[in-house]
Amino acid sequence: MNQYKVFWSFLILIVITLSCGHKKSLNQHLSQRNGCVSLVPSVTEIIFAINAGNMLRGNTNQCDYPAAARQVYKVGDFQTPELERIIALKPAVVFATLPIHARLVERLRELNVRVYISEPQSVDDVFAEIESVGMILGVQPRARQLADSLRRVLQQMPVFGDTPRVYVEIAGAPLMSVGQSSFINDLIRRAGGRNIFDDRKQAYPVVESEEVVARNPDVILILHPGTSSAEVNQRIGWEQLSAVQSGRVYDRLDENLFLRPGPRVTEAILVLIRLLHQVQVR
Repeated sequence: MNQYKVFWSFLILIVITLSCGHKKSLNQHLSQRNGCVSLVPSVTEIIFAINAGNMLRGNTNQCDYPAAARQVYKVGDFQTPELERIIALKPAVVFATLPIHARLVERLRELNVRVYISEPQSVDDVFAEIESVGMILGVQPRARQLADSLRRVLQQMPVFGDTPRVYVEIAGAPLMSVGQSSFINDLIRRAGGRNIFDDRKQAYPVVESEEVVARNPDVILILHPGTSSAEVNQRIGWEQLSAVQSGRVYDRLDENLFLRPGPRVTEAILVLIRLLHQVQVR
């Protein structure tokens, strides 16, 4: 009987040893050979922020931050990455998002390629994603350290009594804004403002000019190229808006800072605080 106990104890020890060895070799395999491909600019930013840029084998043309991301092999545009280029890299994991990459994700999974879906809708989701990416790439301690440091910065943000109404425009023809399920909606809330379209369930609803006038924003943020504050001021009926009358229509902003749910999240909130409350914070 004791012989059986010794045998099973020995067998369990072998299984545990092999399991640990496999986990270690998987991380080494990921970092030293196949690495990963990021189709999502915000995930690319996370990868570099946790000092795992050496694992990134490919990304998209829109992955332009930090500067080192521009030197990575390109697999195509964000909306139309090329399957053949991705497969040629033999990545251990591909970071994608939905619904833009839905068909591509399906094909990758058919080819037994591991896919991670990025879909943060809030600041807390960003912190969780940083830790998830770190775990996948085998650098969890660094990722957790970054997430915790960002949480601490967020906790030290000032609180304001007033709540300015904010209109965010991400496209001009037709007018497109941000709804309650968008990442930037949470940024505005944490900066002490209120998105005038936070009652819309869609992340990026198409809106009418008359709706903006009726909701009378105190601040207008133009997050797309080709439209200036002067042009906004001249729109029919908009001259009566509080934001226009007080000169608080802001263009020439870094839209990627606000629209990418990545490690620059606290920087985005600080910029919003300055714009919404006209105060300087660090």
